Amino acid sequence: MAQGKSHNSPPEWASAGAASLYLVGAIHLGIFAFATGRVGPESAPLLGFWILACAIALLALGIVELRRGEALFGTIGVVFGGLLGLGGGLSFIRSMWMPGILAIDGWWFLSAGIILFLLLPSLCRVSWIMFWGIMEIGIALTILGLGMMGVLGSPQVPLMIAGWLALFFAVFCWYVATAQMTNTVYGKRILPF
Repeated sequence: MAQGKSHNSPPEWASAGAASLYLVGAIHLGIFAFATGRVGPESAPLLGFWILACAIALLALGIVELRRGEALFGTIGVVFGGLLGLGGGLSFIRSMWMPGILAIDGWWFLSAGIILFLLLPSLCRVSWIMFWGIMEIGIALTILGLGMMGVLGSPQVPLMIAGWLALFFAVFCWYVATAQMTNTVYGKRILPF
């Protein structure tokens, strides 16, 4: 009799990678809207709830990836969901009681940028396209954090730069997620990533 899985064993979980990337893209679209002034300060709490909703799902998907043994991508999901999603989302919600950009907001984004840079050595072994994407958003989040903290002078220019980089990253995430999903569904490489 051939060795294999018992017919009583639970099914394996599918990769949560595509779903995670769609959510990360949505979070960064919100960051783009905030940083470039497309969402006014009065809408910051609503943006916070939007990011928070994405973060909760992203944390769950990160845990799925960790459970599947995907340490790197599970960690990325938990970092985006926890630090950037929960932290960033709650920072925007905080504006209901304390309006405006506070330096503490910048520390959330700076922390996320630093952690993403620390993941780069592992990413270069797994995926060069993800390496460059994570490096790009690490730079954007570092600029955003430093701009919000006032380290780079007036926050308008750093926020604008970080916002456009966040939009580029959102599009990048959505493309890679679509490529992963399409290639999985068709069982062959349709879209390169």
